[in-house]
Amino acid sequence: MLNVAGIQLRYSNIPVIHDVSFRVDEGEIVSFIGGNGNGKSTILKGISGILHPHAGSVTFNGQDITKAPSQDIVALGMSHVPEGRRLFPNLTVLKNLRLGAFLTRDAVEIKRRLDYVYGIFPILKERSEQKASTLSGGEQQMVAIGRGLMSKPKLLLLDEPSWGIAPILVAKIFDVIREIRKDGITILLVEQDVQEALEICDRAYVIQTGRVAQEGTGQELLTSETIQKAFFGL
Repeated sequence: MLNVAGIQLRYSNIPVIHDVSFRVDEGEIVSFIGGNGNGKSTILKGISGILHPHAGSVTFNGQDITKAPSQDIVALGMSHVPEGRRLFPNLTVLKNLRLGAFLTRDAVEIKRRLDYVYGIFPILKERSEQKASTLSGGEQQMVAIGRGLMSKPKLLLLDEPSWGIAPILVAKIFDVIREIRKDGITILLVEQDVQEALEICDRAYVIQTGRVAQEGTGQELLTSETIQKAFFGL
């Protein structure tokens, strides 16, 4: 579904991502793990059109999207749920969700998508007329994921979905990720919780100083001596 070949990304002409290649197959959950500041979120931005690679290529369902604008990438079936949620705090939950469906004018289809999101996150239906700023961190994360789903994506990019939420809700978010995958949505996940990320994924890539340092199945990396020393202190 997604093939990334040798991309380089820069901020203010300073290289931060160096010759990164990876793939995501249809129906998979693929995780990026690694410490803060190693470039995981930057890679997602280079895929979804927020940044454009200085070199290399990004292909999505056989179509070159390396230089495509974000709205065109969304139209092709990719949705990016950013780190920190990036909601519109003074808009209601409902309006935040509806913004995720900005590419369609079909009221029936929008209602169908809303019902799908409310089915996954029933609390959002109860909170639909509340401003996003009044929600807890976990509820805001639900809105962010729901907004991403409103574009009816084939591939969902999730950047730190457990960031800043209560531990009791982290398990709920990961249960939702599993449920979304069962509904046929492929997922590329960036996650600080290495244990959860590796347990949930089919394959994973370790990102270190803007490069792919290691790759393998989730189970392979969970049992890797290098990963256990680096992330679990074993």
